[in-house]
Parts: sequence; C-alpha cells; structure tokens
Amino acid sequence: MKKTMLVATIFVIAALNAPVGFAQSSGSFNFASLPMQCVVNSSNGALTGGVGGTVTSLKTTIKTSSGNGNVFVVNPSAVVGLLTNATISSKQASASTSSQAGVDFQVTVTPLSGQPDPAVIPSAPVTYEDRFIQLSSNLFSAIASQCLANPDGSGGCFLSFSQSTLGAHSFNWIVAGLQSGNYGVTVQWTPSTLVSDGNYAQAATCVGPVNITVMQNKVFTQSTGIAF
Repeated sequence: MKKTMLVATIFVIAALNAPVGFAQSSGSFNFASLPMQCVVNSSNGALTGGVGGTVTSLKTTIKTSSGNGNVFVVNPSAVVGLLTNATISSKQASASTSSQAGVDFQVTVTPLSGQPDPAVIPSAPVTYEDRFIQLSSNLFSAIASQCLANPDGSGGCFLSFSQSTLGAHSFNWIVAGLQSGNYGVTVQWTPSTLVSDGNYAQAATCVGPVNITVMQNKVFTQSTGIAF
C-alpha cells in the first residue's frame, strides 16, 4: 500500500513539473489584433474612428500537425457602432422614412503547405450587428383635415416607430478537414447601409477594435458529433 502511494505521488509531482511545451503538444494557438477604436459621439450620435464603407481584413497563421480529428476554432470578436437616423417631413412625397446599418463577418482559411482546402463552418458570412428603423406618420395630411377618429374607428392621426436589431459581437467558426502544415486565416467584414431617402435619413457603420483568436483542438467523436 505504501509503495503504491509513493508511485502515485511521484507521478503527480512529475506531471505538475512537466514543461509547458509538453502541455501544448496536443494543440496550438495564435491571434491577431486591430486596435482602432470606434467611438460614438454622445451629443449627436455621430461615429468616429473604426472602419466604415470598406471591406477590411485581419490575418494570422497557424500550424497543425498530422492526425485525425484536428480542427481550428476561429473566434473574431469586435466592437461595432451603428448609426441609424430617420426624419419625416411635410415636404416628403411619402410620410415614411427608413434607415438600416449593419456589418457581416466572414472567415476564410487558406492552405499554405499544399494541403487541400479545409471545410470552414459556417461558410457564409455571419451578421455581427444589424439595425433597421422606420418612422411613419399621417400627421401632416391629417392636420389639413382632422385628427379625430370617425365614429367607425377610421381616420385619426398616428406616429409610428419601428425598430429591429440582430447582433453577435463574437462567433466561433470551426475549420475541419485539416492536414499537416500551415494555414492562413483571414477575417473580413463588410459594413452595409441603406436609407429610403437620403434627404431625411442617415446610416453609418464603424468597426474596431477587433481581435481574432485561433486555437487548434481535437474532436474525439468525429463520426457522430454532439447531439441536441
């Protein structure tokens, strides 16, 4: 019994004193960072800094060893600023104005050592932020006639505001089908803006700062995955 406990104690001490390289032998990690700042002006909502209107990329490289079940977990995280502004005016032909702003992120992985292309999941862009607003009213036309509802419930004045949002800020892409060698990982984002009337609406998008982390892991149940 004493001999068994002594052997177990020696094994634990050896494990605790193992070099860092041994602990990292089953995986690898890399990252890239873009420090630019996206700032919202608290007085008027204007966006400064960051990136707007162009597609920007953030790149890093990671190496994998041979072996079945190796995957990369790619996680881009970003600060996103959106500006959506809508105004209605009696001069408009239509008493409705809408504004939309958003940004989509996409990850691509390029083999650098002659390997076949891996599978990037999801392969399509992911929406990190999107906002749509719409402002509508019949006030100006109703003032010319009446703002009181008719006995049957028709007519009257209204001011309608509609808003919808969608956001992620961080998302995990899985890269499977890897073989031994180096891979280049690229993150792209595409800001988008759309207004119904440029005279009465504004939309803008900015991105930054952004971090991308890439970690190599191993899937031990390649045939079945995780069931929900």
